[in-house]
Amino acid sequence: MKSLKALIRLHKNQVDDKRRHLTQLRDQEDRLTLQRQQFEAQVEMERQLSGTSVDMAMAFASYLPQIKLRRNAMETARQQLMIAIQRAEEDLAQAFQELKRFELAEEERIRKEKAELARKEAMMLDEVAAQRHLRQQEEGGMGEE
Repeated sequence: MKSLKALIRLHKNQVDDKRRHLTQLRDQEDRLTLQRQQFEAQVEMERQLSGTSVDMAMAFASYLPQIKLRRNAMETARQQLMIAIQRAEEDLAQAFQELKRFELAEEERIRKEKAELARKEAMMLDEVAAQRHLRQQEEGGMGEE
């Protein structure tokens, strides 16, 4: 039976690529979360400043629609990223299962190969023992005459 080492190596590379991709997506998620936190901190600062004067309150009121648009855009981006992360996790799980299937097949092939080798060695040793026994019987039979 042919070795599966090349296929195993290929699937290991695929698993590694999928892990890297998932890591990149999670890094994007972290950056997006940080951006959202910074944005909300800035909005809160603007809200507090709007209480200091009428002009600031009017400026903040005109800024509110932009805040809502930006929040919606950030939420949409977060949702799309979560979908991409879920897909990447599923792809990684599938690639890992394929890798394990090939690794198990290779282990089984090696086990069978070893068992066959042990069987052949046992047959050879049995043959040697049988020949030795025959020789001993022939030598024993010749001495009696």
